[in-house]
Amino acid sequence: MKEIAVNWLVFGVSLTSLLLFGILYSILIRWGSKKAVEGQTAWAVVVGVTVTLLGMIPTFGLMTIALIFAGFAASGIPMIVEYILRVHKAQQTDKENAKGIAKDLLQ
Repeated sequence: MKEIAVNWLVFGVSLTSLLLFGILYSILIRWGSKKAVEGQTAWAVVVGVTVTLLGMIPTFGLMTIALIFAGFAASGIPMIVEYILRVHKAQQTDKENAKGIAKDLLQ
């Protein structure tokens, strides 16, 4: 394993910046939740992971973060696809159920 000399000032600034991002991003996610925005969990995770990885470039370097990002992409893309398909199917099922209930009420 290759050892890296950590610049503690850069690392501290990165962590502080990421903490502030996390706070602001959680406020944005809470706002979206209150507005009843549905089906955004996968994208919230993608943005969060991406910003976190980008924020660690000054400490670990572009090559290391690019390799880690490739790993996240390889495992994350199938999860995102499954999530989108599942949410879409649930929304379609809800629509069909609502139509059925409305039809029953009108009879």
